[in-house]
Amino acid sequence: MQFDQQKTDEIKLNPRYQNLLKWGLDNGVIIKDVDMPAAFGELTGVVATKDIPANTAIICVPQPLIISQEKCKLSSLSIVYDKHPELFDENETSDAEFNILIFYLFNEKKKGEKSFYHPYVQAIQSNNTLIDWSKEELNYIEDPIILDEFAIVREDLKDLWNQAKEIFNEFVQVFGETRPTDKEDFYWAAQSVMSRCFGWSLKSTSMIPIADFLNHSNKACTHYLVHSKIEKLESDKLQAKKDGKNEQKQDSDEDSFMQIVQEQYKIKGNKINLSVLNVKQDESQFKQFVDPKQTYILQHQQYLTENQLKDIDNLDNISNSDKRAMINWINYEQLIQNSEVQLWDLGFVTSSDSEDNDSDEDVEIARNKQFETLKIRELSDWKLKFEEKKQQRNQQKEKNQQETQMEQQTAELTQDPDKEQSDGDLKGQTDSESILTICLNNEKKNLVTIKGLPPQQIQALKQRQQQMLEVQQQKEQIKQTIQEQRQQQDKDNQSDSSEESKWDWLEENDKDVYFCITTTEPIRKHEQVTVSYGRRTNRFLLSWYGFTLPENKYSSYNFRLWLNTDICKEKILSQKQIFDTITINKLINPEEWDTGKINFNGNDVPISSITKEFRIKKNKLNMDLLMYLRLYLMLYQVQVKDVLITIPVSVDYEVFVMQFCIQLLQHYLNSYSQELAQDIKELESKISFSRRFALHINKERKEILINQIMILLDAIIILKKFKESNDLKQAYISEIHNNVYYKMENLRGLKVYLKSIHEFL
Repeated sequence: MQFDQQKTDEIKLNPRYQNLLKWGLDNGVIIKDVDMPAAFGELTGVVATKDIPANTAIICVPQPLIISQEKCKLSSLSIVYDKHPELFDENETSDAEFNILIFYLFNEKKKGEKSFYHPYVQAIQSNNTLIDWSKEELNYIEDPIILDEFAIVREDLKDLWNQAKEIFNEFVQVFGETRPTDKEDFYWAAQSVMSRCFGWSLKSTSMIPIADFLNHSNKACTHYLVHSKIEKLESDKLQAKKDGKNEQKQDSDEDSFMQIVQEQYKIKGNKINLSVLNVKQDESQFKQFVDPKQTYILQHQQYLTENQLKDIDNLDNISNSDKRAMINWINYEQLIQNSEVQLWDLGFVTSSDSEDNDSDEDVEIARNKQFETLKIRELSDWKLKFEEKKQQRNQQKEKNQQETQMEQQTAELTQDPDKEQSDGDLKGQTDSESILTICLNNEKKNLVTIKGLPPQQIQALKQRQQQMLEVQQQKEQIKQTIQEQRQQQDKDNQSDSSEESKWDWLEENDKDVYFCITTTEPIRKHEQVTVSYGRRTNRFLLSWYGFTLPENKYSSYNFRLWLNTDICKEKILSQKQIFDTITINKLINPEEWDTGKINFNGNDVPISSITKEFRIKKNKLNMDLLMYLRLYLMLYQVQVKDVLITIPVSVDYEVFVMQFCIQLLQHYLNSYSQELAQDIKELESKISFSRRFALHINKERKEILINQIMILLDAIIILKKFKESNDLKQAYISEIHNNVYYKMENLRGLKVYLKSIHEFL
């Protein structure tokens, strides 16, 4: 949304914002190169007042203003927290930090003007989470799982309120007499904590006044906890060293403090601009922002057209979609011009298949480990079957040769040297044909080669020994892969600022400590300045925060399936009836996990027969779903033999699986009340926030389904051409024609699958 200066001038007259800013500035908040409040359409946020470089601190909130768990425990509510560990002790409930903040914020609101935080409390408007939505508005959401999740949140909040009422009556000396507005105020406090708190990189979950008025986006600022005094001392120390001067001696208390600091606090001044805190720094040492798309384009500009080259010196000012189009063209030209470049070798830099962090990390690691284990077993089985077929062919050759030899016994007895040489050539040819090479990793650096065909028992022994060796190697590879995945996820799941793990240096009322909002990439004048709540899907954002993004690269279409092959054998059922039965569109709640079954569409479904949750991304072929359908259809189509789950073994079977997958996705698409075109048209009109956010969800889910169907249709065409020509690259290139951008976009999501086709078919 564009910055609206006229509307901004109007909302700046609002006393709530004026009082908030005055209170913040009077108590040490520092704001540089940005302004608030600012209007962006119907949204109120923060705007850049000038071009701001990357890695620059722009809003700094001092520690005394932060509402942390520790600060709450030092307040008059400490006796409440101590008396009710079932609500406020993190060893007894995972919601302890949230509950502590909710009760504290409720009490501050009830104090009115007597509260130090009164200007902050007054500035927080209604939070507009799903709790405030009417039944009619909730019906806009056509995702049953969101409604199931919200029902749990609503019920939990209702239970918390019932417990709170008793606590308020128990501690009248703390909370005062009950008032008719208590429930409304308590729900306000709960929604405020749900939708505004910060957690990553902090000692505990906290409310950060003023910083929490920045809206969320996926292109956003990060945050750091900065000790300005330590940063200045470090800066002076570096300058003194540079000037050849001796360091000034410090008193014993400061020596002790600095020792703690050196052990626990991470210096930030070596990577971000802290001029807002008057820290002197060498700007040449700052981490420079690098746009990977721009770098890729510059490195491969020889593939661009004459018209595209006109923008080569203006890449900073063109949109990401235009850069993406350039990258697609570069990759297309590389395929055409370089015979050595394969479809899966292309670098796409970034893609919208980015994973969210809404799922449990341990579940993801276990899932990957399970997949790798299954793939090892199927690779071994595939290799043994391949060897058996080779052996059978060679045995048949030997048999044919023996029959020929018996018919030519006379010739063999009088065999001349030339004939011996001929037999030698034949033997060499046979040995050559019985050489098997299998690639066991993506880089083709671990090749297993078996030569010759010795007697059957020896061959079987060699195969078993080789299989055991490969399994051991693969196990080691899995351990390394899982370790790398865990390290990467630890890195991705945390803010770039998450560095401290010990907090002895942090004092709750230390005015030298600041929570600093910091840019991660350049921000243009009049752009909205935002923060990120994490790699969150729109489903998560709507469930917890009550809003969605028009375009969210982390979103996915989630569903489960019931492995019920009996239903498919009932010929009287229509395809719709089959899909209605095997598609599970509900959240499995804790009670159902305990009982081991759910009731869905009138069926008692064992949870053990339900798949994991598939997450389909907009531009990436979902390999997990394909693997499941290979298994499901193999059990249903009993005549199909030698089918493996992780490995494609037949072009015809792959096409069959994909056609079934398309029908399944079309079934989901048909479940919506209106078509995608109607969503788009309605979003262009003036509608309520609730309707708009619900349409964002509905629209993106339809787009994901449609894109996945188009990718599958492309894959089917390529597979059929590949079956005819046995040239995978040419099969794909022949389909590009004049629609380069679309086809290269699809290749982003197909290249992993196409590589598996290349390796095994």
